[in-house]
Amino acid sequence: APSRSDATAGDAAAPPHADAASTAAAAPGAAAIAPPTGAPAIAPMAGSAASPAADAANASAASPAGDHAANASRGSAASALQALPRDVRYTLFSWYALKRTLLYAARQVGVIADSIVDIDRAMEWGFNWELGPFALWDALGVERTVRRMKAEGDAIPEWVEVWLAAGNKTFYRQEGLSRLYVSSGAFKTVEEPADTILLQPLKAAGRIVLGNAGASLIDIGDDVVCLEFHSPNNAIGSDILTAIRRSAEEVGRNWRGVVVANEGRNFCVGANLLLLLMEAQNGEWDEVEDIIRQFQDSMLQLKRVERPVVAAPHRMTLGGGVEACLPADRVLFSPETYYGLVETGVGLIPAGGGCKEAAILAAARAQSVAYGSLNDQLVPLFETIAMAKTTTSGHEAAAIGLMRPQDAVIARQDARIAEAKRAVLELDRAGYAAPDPRKRVAVAGREGKAVLLLAVDAMRRGGFISAHDARIATRLAHVLAGGDAAPGAEVSEQYLLDLEREAFMALLGEPLTQQRMRHMLETGKPLRN
Repeated sequence: APSRSDATAGDAAAPPHADAASTAAAAPGAAAIAPPTGAPAIAPMAGSAASPAADAANASAASPAGDHAANASRGSAASALQALPRDVRYTLFSWYALKRTLLYAARQVGVIADSIVDIDRAMEWGFNWELGPFALWDALGVERTVRRMKAEGDAIPEWVEVWLAAGNKTFYRQEGLSRLYVSSGAFKTVEEPADTILLQPLKAAGRIVLGNAGASLIDIGDDVVCLEFHSPNNAIGSDILTAIRRSAEEVGRNWRGVVVANEGRNFCVGANLLLLLMEAQNGEWDEVEDIIRQFQDSMLQLKRVERPVVAAPHRMTLGGGVEACLPADRVLFSPETYYGLVETGVGLIPAGGGCKEAAILAAARAQSVAYGSLNDQLVPLFETIAMAKTTTSGHEAAAIGLMRPQDAVIARQDARIAEAKRAVLELDRAGYAAPDPRKRVAVAGREGKAVLLLAVDAMRRGGFISAHDARIATRLAHVLAGGDAAPGAEVSEQYLLDLEREAFMALLGEPLTQQRMRHMLETGKPLRN
């Protein structure tokens, strides 16, 4: 269905009787009333905590774009769309708007475009629909919807009736690595752009190197693999962390490099907030610390793979999703990428290496005459994290300080995996050398922390932030500055990770933080307390 820039906001705005699936499957006519607005309306929360209900609904309500590209839009999208209630006025409205669009599209085959593929691509590439009209029709079920259209007195284009009478049930189908579409009464192979790599056909062809319920490592050719997240909402949990560690070992031994990308609706909306809250409320602090340590270790292991690592995020890449990109040697942003470390929105700080990587970014920039002192570089990164800033496009990653000189924005979202693979091969041919794990990081220390805390105090005295906001920001300042180290002292990455974890654990134990987490999970909205 037409893409929504923020599934959580969409769920919150849905009518009382419209479930998340019906919202995601809204007709083009309905989408025209509330088009995507660009930035996620409540991005700071979605990165750290989508509600469990929203997770389940979003996971089934709309098939990821990659599922459409590789599997003719069937699977989870078909199941969700076919299960929509028929007697609710909101879905009836969507149906009447949608069926007119489908029938109009069918009448225009051979008139405004030569094939159904051209029409679908025009709507997907030009108008940001997740599924074009014929892919969407497949997901709805062509036979059953045509029966309903006839029962309601609609005229069906002749070629559609002939196609169904011949025993065909869909406009697309998958055969091995090839996607087929109907053309002149027969199936023909879809000619994919040369710079497109689709993961689902590769998986169907047995190209999975390793995997589990949360992630897979897929051979995408030329001795390059792709680490794909495919958990609900691509939220990071134990399965994904296990896959990251296993993939790092596998890539280091047997491959030229790895792409971190997927074809989900969003790249990654963050970590499993519900699990953390439950463990905290049960007093399982050793378990919580072990979860955070595993998160940190997994990202550090990904960073230290002795082969090139290129991340290709798209759409919502928040919280832990950003922390999965920061270890990469290069990040290739899709034009539509909502990118930000947003944990402060639920009373926490990044603890999967996000703060550590921000400190490293500040130190690297301070070494350049063009950037200035370490304190000068630390302040904007502190503001980015403390204020849960999120980009409204890939290009804005530079504006919030999270784009490095080697990173870039690609022109086409559907080419992101191929572009990332190309970057891996370029780095490999150039004689890639992994980051030295012994390299130490210069930190701002006590002096830098004092500068950050001065800003926090001014905001608190001015009434711009609450006492708990100030408490969170103080913990964040301590980590980013390198604790109580001397100004300019050089510390290890592990030292910064330990500070991260300590601050995270302290904040998680705060009743006001747990209130924020619970409110986010229950309502999908932030709580200012």
